[in-house]
Amino acid sequence: MSSFKIASLLFRTLSKPVANALKQQAKSHDIFRSLCINVAQLAHRTEMNWKMKVLGYKKEKIRPLNDARAVDAGANFLGEAFIFSVAVSLILAEQVRSRGQAKRQRNAVDERLDTLEKQVSQYREELDRLEEERAILRTEVDSLSSEYATTSTILMQIIGHGMDKHGRVPPKIDQQTVDRFLDGERVDIDNL
Repeated sequence: MSSFKIASLLFRTLSKPVANALKQQAKSHDIFRSLCINVAQLAHRTEMNWKMKVLGYKKEKIRPLNDARAVDAGANFLGEAFIFSVAVSLILAEQVRSRGQAKRQRNAVDERLDTLEKQVSQYREELDRLEEERAILRTEVDSLSSEYATTSTILMQIIGHGMDKHGRVPPKIDQQTVDRFLDGERVDIDNL
């Protein structure tokens, strides 16, 4: 940014000697001289018409400038117009540059926003998957809890009633139920 400002200051500084060179060329070249005279006469007529309208004078015939004054005035006008055009072009270049910079910043923000939206989407999918796994684990825990309760009840009955001398369980829980339990089968004691 500072290099652009330095360059614009350099162009403004260099435009003044170029404008002075235009003024000198206007006095020595016939084609450029006639252009300066025409420009100066047009500017003089326009200025005088505006003055008369603004000050409220009635319209009169405007006398043209003599050639020496017209050449000086035209050369000054062209020199100032050159300086003005350099300044305007520098302002326009700064506008184009700042718009490009703003566009690049917007694009960077948009890319970052897209990246964040993708990450949020991935996190939501992962959260959904984890919630499904949690539900499955909750079901398994409930099942294990039920089996624990059954096992605990059977053990309490065995310990509480004891076994007979042949190693059989008293009649409330039959041997077949205990064997099924020992084989790993799920036994629901409420239905016994």
